[in-house]
Amino acid sequence: MKPELECASCLMTWLVERVAVSGRNNDCFDVVRSVSGMIRDKFYPSANIGSMANKSIEIAGRLITESAEHFQTIKTGNNQLAQRTLPVARNFVDNAETTEIGFHRACVLAAAGNVAPIGLPSGSFAFDEVENILKSENTFPVSREDIDNAVQGSSHVLYLTDNSGEIGFDSLVLAKLKEMGKTITLVVKDGHFFEDATLDDVSVFGLESIVDRILTVEGFFVPDEISAPLQEAFEESDLVVCKGTGNFEGLADETHGKNTIFMLKIKCGPIARKLGMEIGSFVVKLDP
Repeated sequence: MKPELECASCLMTWLVERVAVSGRNNDCFDVVRSVSGMIRDKFYPSANIGSMANKSIEIAGRLITESAEHFQTIKTGNNQLAQRTLPVARNFVDNAETTEIGFHRACVLAAAGNVAPIGLPSGSFAFDEVENILKSENTFPVSREDIDNAVQGSSHVLYLTDNSGEIGFDSLVLAKLKEMGKTITLVVKDGHFFEDATLDDVSVFGLESIVDRILTVEGFFVPDEISAPLQEAFEESDLVVCKGTGNFEGLADETHGKNTIFMLKIKCGPIARKLGMEIGSFVVKLDP
């Protein structure tokens, strides 16, 4: 995604709030100076904001690892809260009249689970939006026909996950894709990465028994900067499912012509303007 002017300050705030929990004040000052220099050199209208976020994380280095304990407590709570809601969510999906309607419901719940704040999380995520959908059995509008056609015409799906907890609701989408006979490559973060889902969270929800292959990415998914195994999986896929703000920023405008379903909650002005929707809206949108 190409940046707007406010993306520079947002990127810096996003990183500073997260590395500050390491408690290494002097090192954090060094990181701020280095990231400021990177922004000075790389911040152009043609830049990829997801790529810039990845460069910021590289600069932060060991502070990311040292903040892991803080985020592990949050991640454990996220997963526990999602596990509490999942049985009802699974019934809501499985009791749909058709597989297509069930897939649509699963996508809506997965998008509604994308509630992690752009700012530093203060605690585990409450999945109130998911629970409200389950109580009312209403879903927000989705261009279902376009999504159905994209899924029906695909055989290899690349699924980019976002946060812990919400990856449990991704399992609903993954199960429906597998029911429709798709080959699925699941992508999670490698190692310590704030509140994002990793291989540990995959195991919590047993996703290894659903998908065909699991790969890891060191930051946000930016097609021109990924490792060879990820590049191969991206090239062979004919449908990409992209969760969350960071992956949207890395992949939007960079899909290389692949059908891509974006699922996220809109949390900032630039993404709201790009998608033509309001901040706070949940999105399940095909980018053909």
